[in-house]
Amino acid sequence: MKKRIFSALLAAALVLGLAAPAFAAQAQVTVDEAAQVLSALDIMTGDENGDLHLDRPVTRAEFTKLTVAASAYAGSVGPAASISPYPDVPRTSWAAPYIQVAQEKGMVRGYLDGTFRPDSQIQLVEGVSMVLSLLGYTNEDFSGAWGSGQMAMYQSLNLDRGVTAGKNDPMTRQDALWLFYNLLTAPTK
Repeated sequence: MKKRIFSALLAAALVLGLAAPAFAAQAQVTVDEAAQVLSALDIMTGDENGDLHLDRPVTRAEFTKLTVAASAYAGSVGPAASISPYPDVPRTSWAAPYIQVAQEKGMVRGYLDGTFRPDSQIQLVEGVSMVLSLLGYTNEDFSGAWGSGQMAMYQSLNLDRGVTAGKNDPMTRQDALWLFYNLLTAPTK
């Protein structure tokens, strides 16, 4: 009799243990909760007052910094870049060390004219491509026109929860927040 009760209790504990993550995944996370998680992980931190300015657009340089901060290479960023990674990113730029690491690790690419355009607003498809690189995907993993396969994978991995920008739209800092928050639970390649 004791064995049956113990077995039933153990089975119930296992079922509840497996069900809890499913219920938690369906719970709605607030922007503040997502921001706290990313801040605690030192991926996305605010200004000196902690303000994330979520309504502002995010630049390619800022998004690259976020990508490197979310990667295994975050600790390899030095205080300065050893070279100018692109002609329009001087070695002395605050973003140069992040762009240099991201370029060396295959997380970013410049444009066909050889520039990086660090101050340009990043489009969602560009950000998605960078985030997918953190999951182990490369451009060679996708066929067809650049961006189409990446966007399909972005949706199938549920990286799109909370993101309001369209494929070729500029991202806001809030879009970036949700993209990186969703990345935390996405499976790797």
